[in-house]
Amino acid sequence: MRTTTRKPTKKRPRSHRKKPRGRTANRYRAYPTPEQAVLIRRFGGSCRFVKNLGKEQRDLAWRYGRHSVSYTAQSKEILALRSDPELGTWLREVPAQILQQALVDVNRAYQSFFDGHGGYPRWARYSGWCSFRDPQDVKLRVKSQRWAEVKIQGLGWMKVRYHRPIRGAAIKSATVVMEPDGKVFVSILTELHRRQPTNPLVEEWASALGVDRGVTVAVAAKDGLGNADLIDREMWSHGERKRLRRLEQARERKKSAREKATTEVVKEDKQREPRGETPREAPLGTLAKSKNQEGTERQIAALHARARRRRKDFTEQVSTTLARDHRLSVFEDLHTKSMTASAKGSVEAPGKNVRQKAALNRAVLDKAWYAIEHRTADKQARHGHLHVVVAAPGTSITCPVATCGHVDNKSRVSQSMFVCTNCGYQAHADLNAAEVIRKRGIELAFAGGTPVAAHQGTNLGPRTSKDMCGAEPSELSGRGSGNEETGTSAVEGAA
Repeated sequence: MRTTTRKPTKKRPRSHRKKPRGRTANRYRAYPTPEQAVLIRRFGGSCRFVKNLGKEQRDLAWRYGRHSVSYTAQSKEILALRSDPELGTWLREVPAQILQQALVDVNRAYQSFFDGHGGYPRWARYSGWCSFRDPQDVKLRVKSQRWAEVKIQGLGWMKVRYHRPIRGAAIKSATVVMEPDGKVFVSILTELHRRQPTNPLVEEWASALGVDRGVTVAVAAKDGLGNADLIDREMWSHGERKRLRRLEQARERKKSAREKATTEVVKEDKQREPRGETPREAPLGTLAKSKNQEGTERQIAALHARARRRRKDFTEQVSTTLARDHRLSVFEDLHTKSMTASAKGSVEAPGKNVRQKAALNRAVLDKAWYAIEHRTADKQARHGHLHVVVAAPGTSITCPVATCGHVDNKSRVSQSMFVCTNCGYQAHADLNAAEVIRKRGIELAFAGGTPVAAHQGTNLGPRTSKDMCGAEPSELSGRGSGNEETGTSAVEGAA
């Protein structure tokens, strides 16, 4: 019998080993020329058309043939459509890689749905937003300490406000976004070759923080060291709200007048038909928006953009503080999407207090509940800290005193006052809820971390232990919860 000896594999030097990689993005304000601004809108409209075309093809293929369509097949077909002299001439001005990236986004949306991480892909609707992604040949050259230029396919060099240096060795892609108020931003995605350390910045478990989110006060935070804080910010000034209401009323008046004029013209055309007269072409012209109405809508978009940027700035500042300075942050498991659903109901079963519920929904969304939690979780992974989500019921009516723990609705005396009906403990209602949340999170983390199930009817499934904390206390000490760049977890058994 012939025997062979296997040569030992030669161990590669440490410098040649494959290093864990991650990606990060920087967002810059761009100042395109008027010609570039027109092209950005055209590129965004072309990508929207390609996304809807790809979604329609996939839906029809499954509905009538029960078979799926791959990205490779769609990519070849879009190139053929782009080269067609009769159908796709207007797609030729858009670089092929940008159109293919739109199909990549469609394919990724379907894969996310099939994997249970997202909802069913929706149509790309026409709105004031337009965006596209350039996946290759993106270049950046720094002109000064404040200004730089980014090269995008089909646009050329575009001026950007260089407020933050690029992190990473290689530029992977650039996403161009034009907001409804006409402002343009460029997000540059780079690849990191170094793995960031997962050692926590804060070792003390007493710094564990409970976070309660509300409408009157956006964030109420309290830790085990006796530090408590109420953090809030108004996204709209009083004058801006009055101006927004006035502009919206003006927009509705113009819309009603246009619809009324269109109805009268159509009625008059119907009277012309029996007499054999040709209908006028006035309805098309009447349906078109006037320049005055377009200007009104631009002013409304500018006000919303201003509030949106304030909200983003508030979210980033609060999440940075919560993630950096605390070993553990505990949040309630609030399903913001379900909580902010409309209460109008249906024709058979109309809802109650619809206007009051709509006002509450606007207030909740204005405080950015979802963004604060998820941005904090992302940044905690970078700093090596932990993020825990606990059940929400009863946090605002539970006494945090260890020897009491009484639960009573009457303890919530007012919106801002909590007085325990059993032991007499008094505190600010939001800070009391934050203390209860903190204690629940610590118990959950050190007991093994049972995931909190998602809301019924969603496609998300239960929260994984990667988002919670599924390790024993001995494993938690001195270890991080994950790594943002590599997407891996530093807690054993948390994958």
